[in-house]
Amino acid sequence: MPLVKRRFRVKCVDEPCEKLAERISDGISIAGEYSVTIQDGFVTVEFYGYESEIKKAWNKIKSMLAGSPKVEKGVFVYDVNAVFKDIGSTFPPRVLVEVLRRQGFTAVLSGEGDKIRTNASRQIVYSISSRIAEVARSIPGEIRGLSTKYYLLTISVLTSLPVEEVIGRGIEAAHLKRDENGFITLNIEWLQGVDDFLKRVKYSSG
Repeated sequence: MPLVKRRFRVKCVDEPCEKLAERISDGISIAGEYSVTIQDGFVTVEFYGYESEIKKAWNKIKSMLAGSPKVEKGVFVYDVNAVFKDIGSTFPPRVLVEVLRRQGFTAVLSGEGDKIRTNASRQIVYSISSRIAEVARSIPGEIRGLSTKYYLLTISVLTSLPVEEVIGRGIEAAHLKRDENGFITLNIEWLQGVDDFLKRVKYSSG
């Protein structure tokens, strides 16, 4: 089998080319020669080896970069499933969009719920996503309803308050109610509840 030379280019979108080149280099595994260079906003990867080995190495790099956002009309487009895979957990994308908006970023969830368009960088999106997933694991079993979970997650992530404290304050504010079976549900539209909760926190701390 003859040795061949192949060259691939990756555009530096939302992280420095040096960092992207380092991630690519760390992900390369090939029985042959390769080089990674940076020029004009692109990272160029050049392989010299067997075609099958080069194809395998490049597919591995593409898989590693799957979570990197694409650029459309000046904003980044994140694949929700790729983010799930990269952080090793799922979370409600609607909560991520709401947190981003309230932190001053533009953010829109696609109609299918599988893409998020935002001007937030990859580092910010992944940091918030990981935090949402972490808080979601602390939601107690007596919570009922998706909107109730959205309410708790959004407030906890934005305020850094523990979920149990958000629940207590939410019950005091009549946003949440506990039924005769001990289950906790939302007593208000969740975004309206978030607005009111944040105003109360700001007033009490200011």
